[in-house]
Amino acid sequence: MGFITSKKYDGVQLYHKSNNDISYYIRYKDEHNKLKRIKIGDKSKGITEPFCNQKRNEILNKIRLGEELPIKHKKVKQFTLQNAYDEYIKWAMNNKSSWKNNDEAIYNKHLKDSLGSRALKSLKPNDFEQLKQEKLNYGYKERTVVLILGIARHTINYAINNELIKDYANPIANGRVKMPKIDNEKVGFLSKEQVKELLDILEERKEPMIYRLTILLLFTGARFSEVASLTWNDINLNENLIYFKATKNGNARSIKMTSKVIDIINELSQEITSNLILPSSNGKQILQMPKQWQTIVDELVPNNKTLDKHRITTHSLRHTHASWLAISGMNILEIKEQLGHKKLDMTLRYSHLIPSNRHNKTEKVFSGV
Repeated sequence: MGFITSKKYDGVQLYHKSNNDISYYIRYKDEHNKLKRIKIGDKSKGITEPFCNQKRNEILNKIRLGEELPIKHKKVKQFTLQNAYDEYIKWAMNNKSSWKNNDEAIYNKHLKDSLGSRALKSLKPNDFEQLKQEKLNYGYKERTVVLILGIARHTINYAINNELIKDYANPIANGRVKMPKIDNEKVGFLSKEQVKELLDILEERKEPMIYRLTILLLFTGARFSEVASLTWNDINLNENLIYFKATKNGNARSIKMTSKVIDIINELSQEITSNLILPSSNGKQILQMPKQWQTIVDELVPNNKTLDKHRITTHSLRHTHASWLAISGMNILEIKEQLGHKKLDMTLRYSHLIPSNRHNKTEKVFSGV
């Protein structure tokens, strides 16, 4: 579609863009009687027909009075969400081990095309409310949507805190966008029979890396990033303890090594090529569980591919560890310490699995009174 002249204002033209936005232009004859057309801006940036008319009249008045017109304006480059992300990801690459499979993957898939080209200051809470609803309506899980909004919030906070943009409040912060509620009351976990079958399959298929990762994740209850970043300095063979450092999401803690974990550590001690316990083939930190693991689990667990909230994934090994502890009777505060949770709310999801002896205890305390 070409230019359309405004019905209300002479010399104001509209151009309808393919993304349903409208670009506004003004036309006038300069001091040499040459026809000029200048773009004023887009409707999405707040430009209106009356504003364009005002700008055109200002220029015409200067021409009539013989005043010098300003040198042709250079288009001010808008600071976009993409610009903010480009700076943020530079920081993340040096400070976050999960930047590639978390920040970068989520931004590129869910934010880049929809909001990346938008001027940062044009983004309002409603833009992210709409994004949230679109993702939920499309079938994405609440946890995924929280991660998407989280990456956007971190990106914008980085731009604000580092003064890449001024006089702008984060539209996602301070409750301006309500985060989807994640149901943490129950979690998916493997039974002991399923774990035994999984480990047997991994041994049969000769997948030593996946087998070792599975053992370490399951029997320590640690997050994948925590296991992947373990170094030999974190291993205490004298007391059979593994030390996990404090992270942004977890407290520091020591975990007792069970016999299977000790066996894996002893095997790995014969193959040291790096200070990392389990380095990749090029000696660097592993970023994610190999895809074969999920394929095997989907074959092992009935209907696992179709499960929504409780599908068994790599992170379910951590849930399995905690669930088994709860079933065994370990109290909620001990489980919290074992998992390195910073807040008790995260641990309470396992409380329904802890056997309740309160009736017997109540009867014992008050008997004979």
